[in-house]
Amino acid sequence: MSRPFQLAALCLLPILASCSKDQEAPAAEPSTVPAAKIAPAAPATPAVPDGPAIAEADVSAVLEEMTQSLRKFSFEKKRLPTSIDELVTAGYLGAKPTAPGTKRFAIDPKEARVVLK
Repeated sequence: MSRPFQLAALCLLPILASCSKDQEAPAAEPSTVPAAKIAPAAPATPAVPDGPAIAEADVSAVLEEMTQSLRKFSFEKKRLPTSIDELVTAGYLGAKPTAPGTKRFAIDPKEARVVLK
């Protein structure tokens, strides 16, 4: 092989490798909605269970989703919400979940995240 061809092949190899990964991704998720059909202005409403207390195994996932909603609120409003109820009222959470046991969800202002107390 000639030297310029080898150099061109080395430069194009990472690009070609990343292209093939992008083409395989849509086949893995056939039920994805095209981006054009999603309303961009609607605030994200995570699937946080409400009503009965959530299972202990689901707590970390719920805390993560609530924290993401809190951070989106604080980014858009330039302040932290005063309570979890304010996230629900503003449409960033679908409903306030019931914390497991005797605990409650609270906002940690230093970390800008939702915690169990």
